[in-house]
Amino acid sequence: MLRSPPHILVTTPESLYLLLSSEVWDELYRRLVQLIETHDTTLVFVNTRRLSERLALALTDRLGEGLVSSHHGSMSKEHRHNAEQKLKDGKLKVLVATASMELGVDVGSVDLVVQFSSPKSIAKFLPRVGRSGHSVLGTPKGILFPLTRDDLAECTALLNCIAQGQLEKILMPEKPMDILAQQIVAEVAANSGSSEVSGEDSWCLDGLYKLFLGAWPYRDLARSEFNELVKMLSNGYSTRLGRLGAMP
Repeated sequence: MLRSPPHILVTTPESLYLLLSSEVWDELYRRLVQLIETHDTTLVFVNTRRLSERLALALTDRLGEGLVSSHHGSMSKEHRHNAEQKLKDGKLKVLVATASMELGVDVGSVDLVVQFSSPKSIAKFLPRVGRSGHSVLGTPKGILFPLTRDDLAECTALLNCIAQGQLEKILMPEKPMDILAQQIVAEVAANSGSSEVSGEDSWCLDGLYKLFLGAWPYRDLARSEFNELVKMLSNGYSTRLGRLGAMP
């Protein structure tokens, strides 16, 4: 049996300004606390690390110590793991997170997902909401808190697209050279022992070129383009301080 369609709402303070005043922030905090207290576990997504810390501090003042934690990429791995485990064990009432919680982290049962400000992407927002009601018969539940009038317009358009089953079109970049350079270095460094390897420690250029042609974005990669990139990686690039980044 499939999960129920997500239940998503937009809520705004009574007076929404282009720049939020302290009164509007207080109203947002009160509304958020009401939502948190009527649910067992709430996951709040924000777009910046600064807002994650600010919101976690404000909620701690209102809900008490030990019930709130923030989660973002600037925190140590141990701190993030500890917050995730507390949320999973039901010891946290709310976790305020950035995109760091989008990386396949198992957080157990979540009743409500709140998004502060526009997520800027339908494809980003739906998996966030999907972290709530995460069971076969569960109903994902999400609430959007736009912080400005521009946010409100974006959130309204986002909900309209979700109602129509629309997602952003995925654009596949053709021959991204920065990614290719990383993969060439990684493949050579790994020295995987492929039959295409020439000698003990190096790839045969023909074999390496053939390998990357098998990846769809590089299906039309010209041998001259490949050779030029390998040459750049070998010789480095010129700066005012000389050549840098050479990987002989």
